[in-house]
Amino acid sequence: MNQQIENIDYKWLTESTGDSFADAGGYALKEFAKRYPEKNILELIEEVTKIYVYRWEAKINPFFLNSKVTQPAFKAERKIDETMKYFRELIEGKTSIGTGYCRISGRKAQLFVAGRDNSILSGSGTFVNFHHTFEAGIMVSKEMLVRFHFVPLACILLQGRIALIHSNDNHLTEFFAAENCSKNLQDVAMNVSDGILKSTCKVPATALFRFIDEAVEASRDENEIKNFSLTLYHFTNFGASPEVQIYTLPSEVFAFYFFTRNEKVKEVWERFVGSYYRSSEFKGIKYNEMTRQFDFSRKNEVENIGQEVYQNWSNVVYNRLLEGRSILPLMRAWCEEHVFNLKIVDLYLTKVRHMKQEAQKKILELAELMVEFEGEHKIGKCIQEIKNAKSSSGLTRLLISKVLAKNLEMKNPTVLTVQECCEYLFPEGVFWRDVRDLFLIGIYQTLHEKGIYLNAAETVVEDESLD
Repeated sequence: MNQQIENIDYKWLTESTGDSFADAGGYALKEFAKRYPEKNILELIEEVTKIYVYRWEAKINPFFLNSKVTQPAFKAERKIDETMKYFRELIEGKTSIGTGYCRISGRKAQLFVAGRDNSILSGSGTFVNFHHTFEAGIMVSKEMLVRFHFVPLACILLQGRIALIHSNDNHLTEFFAAENCSKNLQDVAMNVSDGILKSTCKVPATALFRFIDEAVEASRDENEIKNFSLTLYHFTNFGASPEVQIYTLPSEVFAFYFFTRNEKVKEVWERFVGSYYRSSEFKGIKYNEMTRQFDFSRKNEVENIGQEVYQNWSNVVYNRLLEGRSILPLMRAWCEEHVFNLKIVDLYLTKVRHMKQEAQKKILELAELMVEFEGEHKIGKCIQEIKNAKSSSGLTRLLISKVLAKNLEMKNPTVLTVQECCEYLFPEGVFWRDVRDLFLIGIYQTLHEKGIYLNAAETVVEDESLD
């Protein structure tokens, strides 16, 4: 970027602030400026405004309400002229309301009014009691308002609303904004861009996990990205109904999902997850485990939907991970008929469900003993009794009668003490259904290792749904 204009702090045009929208705009500006190294900041603003006006037909209403660009009373040339007049006066400081501390960067600088016409979801200036001390809007520096102008390049259109991903790691935040900006500019160059970049994903949860896939693929050092959180803002600033929904992916879930991208477990995980994709567009589709495609009938012919398409659908596993609900029942259902990698279960329980590894080992040990004691012919009935357990006490009684009593009868060493039962099986903070589900997973895996496959299909437990 040509820095010939002096009365602006170039550092704060791209510096991380912690504000999701300001950061996205700053990183988009940084990426945009790489294409025009000879242009100054005003010329860059004019260039991006031309994209909004001429290529996108000024369709940035979800970001800025009644701005110079979106003003329907203005023709295209006037939209650009009015926008440039506003930013020239802004950079020259003519519209400043005084000096103070910027609400976003925290630095002392000339302050300007940020409202719905030049910033995102910041509140309407019409209602003066909306802001502190009856101010006309949020008071920010000129650099922040410049950054906001580039935010549309950093976002995607998802389910008819704007989506923006922010992370507690600046590299991931920059990656999302820069990638979208680059794709937008590529579409503009190919003359196929008619608005904000459209996401191929159908729901926010899938968009978050596909973003992690892209980040993992682009990263050279896996340690750079495995312990961070993500926040997706799904919003519109348009009309009388501005709204935002915020989806947060905690660092524990991020780390767990990152592990599933490891080549040693990736194929097993993808086969499991693949069976839980859902789409309302196709009726009667069925997941084909052999081809890892979805099959459906159309006019008496079987057609296939490949992974490149269905990986953008809604997924029960992803939805549960994002909502903080357990995916262990889904693993349990899958394990009844499939061999599964227990390292995935181990890390999920350790990282996400906070179950001690000692507890997991003890539960799996008890599962092996139950298979040994009950045998191939009785274990099916025993499994159904475990599924039907309604409480931790019911599960405990089953363990005592089916495992501990027989172990004592055979005069084997003690396998479970009262202290271990309290500390490992049902400690405070561990949900008893997780214990039940892991116990069943252990039984299924033991049976698979012995080459025993039960005919009974997975029974949906009364208090849970697998969809």
